[in-house]
Amino acid sequence: MIFIPWHFPLHKDKSIGGASTKAEEEFKKQYSVIYNHLSQYKEKLSNRNKSETGIRYEWYALQRCANTYYSAFAKEKIVWGEIVQNAEFFYDNGKYFQEATSFILTGENIKYLNAFLNSKPSHYFFKTFYAGGGLSEKGIRYKKAFMQNIPIPKISEQAQQAFITLVEQILQAKKNNPEVDTSHWETKIDQLVYQLYQLTLEEIDIIEKT
Repeated sequence: MIFIPWHFPLHKDKSIGGASTKAEEEFKKQYSVIYNHLSQYKEKLSNRNKSETGIRYEWYALQRCANTYYSAFAKEKIVWGEIVQNAEFFYDNGKYFQEATSFILTGENIKYLNAFLNSKPSHYFFKTFYAGGGLSEKGIRYKKAFMQNIPIPKISEQAQQAFITLVEQILQAKKNNPEVDTSHWETKIDQLVYQLYQLTLEEIDIIEKT
């Protein structure tokens, strides 16, 4: 993936306010191989948005939409694919970039949210009440429009600590051995989520058997 912000490689120069020939010359000088590669597509790249490309930013740089949010990838975040069979939310603080049909969530309480979203009860609630219908018998689509309806309990930082500790144990174990079985920690997270909703044994049994 070639990632080029506005005014690269002088993108940290706050004095540049539009498409910069100086920045382009530096790009050509410092990264000649990439510059020459992109030059093959200069006409198409220049025609992306004629009211802005070559005016607000250089022909080889990101368009405005991507330029406004790319910094979010460097933040602590949760990453997930849109179409899955089970809850698969991944914690990332390694500044990774994701491809299409995957999403990220940044902000506060990331490890607590990661634990919650990966739990059995969360997946059951989402698929049963909020997903707007699954994809065949097993598939499910984790779209923003559906996810924002999940009633995630707001709890104190102190209460979150139990979830955070378990998430950190899982992350460390996976770092040491990607194939390690972490189901015993995951089960503990499930139990904590059941407690948040004050579910009965009968209700828990329904979820566990689904």
